[in-house]
Amino acid sequence: MNSELQNILGDFLLIDSNSVPVSQTKYTGNENTYVVWSIINETPALNANDEDLASIVSVDIDICSITNYLKIKKEIKKIMQANEWVWTGDSAEMFDENTGLYYQTCTFEKERMI
Repeated sequence: MNSELQNILGDFLLIDSNSVPVSQTKYTGNENTYVVWSIINETPALNANDEDLASIVSVDIDICSITNYLKIKKEIKKIMQANEWVWTGDSAEMFDENTGLYYQTCTFEKERMI
């Protein structure tokens, strides 16, 4: 799933001719707007003859920005749904006093055959 997500999200999202960096698990760059994704869970989804045949993978996509991030969120949802990931919800909108960044997490799930 890591390689699939890397292919889907890439290293940058283009939003209004601005490149927004995308990284897995941790962002180490210097931009004040970025996206970080992490696989958070994988659970059995289909079992037959005492064997797991499919699982559901959950991914969190964190959007961090010094300004309005709604266009980024809309683009992420469009990209993920076009690649058969199901949007399962968003976290509350938050503000980190230490960094001065607004952030929100979007969660998606996808079934995969084992």
